[in-house]
Amino acid sequence: MPADVRPYLVPRSGTVVWEPWFLLDAQEWKSLPSTIDGWDPGTDLRAARRVRVDVARFVQETGLDLADVAVTLSWTSSTTDMTEAAPPAYFDLTGAAVVDATLKGERLSGTLSLRSTISLVRPSFDRGAGVATAPGSVLADEVQRVVLESMSSMFPVHEIDFSHTRLSPTASWHLETSTDLSAPFYGSFRVLLNKRDRELRAAVTRGTRDRRQQALLDELQAGIAMLLLELALHLRAELMERDEWPPDSVGDVLGRTLAASPLHSLAPPSAVDLAEFRTQIAGATRNLGRGRIFQ
Repeated sequence: MPADVRPYLVPRSGTVVWEPWFLLDAQEWKSLPSTIDGWDPGTDLRAARRVRVDVARFVQETGLDLADVAVTLSWTSSTTDMTEAAPPAYFDLTGAAVVDATLKGERLSGTLSLRSTISLVRPSFDRGAGVATAPGSVLADEVQRVVLESMSSMFPVHEIDFSHTRLSPTASWHLETSTDLSAPFYGSFRVLLNKRDRELRAAVTRGTRDRRQQALLDELQAGIAMLLLELALHLRAELMERDEWPPDSVGDVLGRTLAASPLHSLAPPSAVDLAEFRTQIAGATRNLGRGRIFQ
């Protein structure tokens, strides 16, 4: 049963089965991951899932006919604040419904929230007390979040001449950060590229890359990922003060970074341990699929 109390009957736990999401990848259906690494902004996503109900239990517990309800899907992008929905999917006689939707890439970024609901689609008259009557009444729902990651979607990238700033003029890049864990991550973190490093600028530009450009991009991604993990370790105590941070806040992103790493309990180092600590960080970053992978 949903955590909130609705003013009408809803199915009990176990009556509805939310089967896993699948993503169409190169003409092959694969399990939808929690993070789509390397996603190219503007690329459409096609996702599908099956929802099953125990027909007899559903009718008994809600007082509704299965023909009066449908599975609806809506999705929201955290950074664009755009929300869209797919046409309703109706249940067959066995109590199964399939949702299959194409999500337009130009409306997606950041964290994608996929909300599946079982809702009333027809007015319900002459029903018993407590039975939902208004179309749109949500009887059950489930939300899955997917992080869309890429260099341009994870961080705004700006090109500046470091010689005109406090930054070292011979550094290639700098990541602007924030320790305000409630602040929006995408508005607080950004990558600054030194205009003097023409090779790196060309590598970051979208399009076909040669092996050297890809190596430069891998090095940049690894450096940023290592910095995020190290920052999360330094802020671990503050991150653990809350079970859940607002989606796409600094605390949310750093918390997920920490949770995904085997180093989540590692303490920031003393000067004696600094070299080993950096090696551990480098290995953990590669284990997360960031940077150059061993061939």
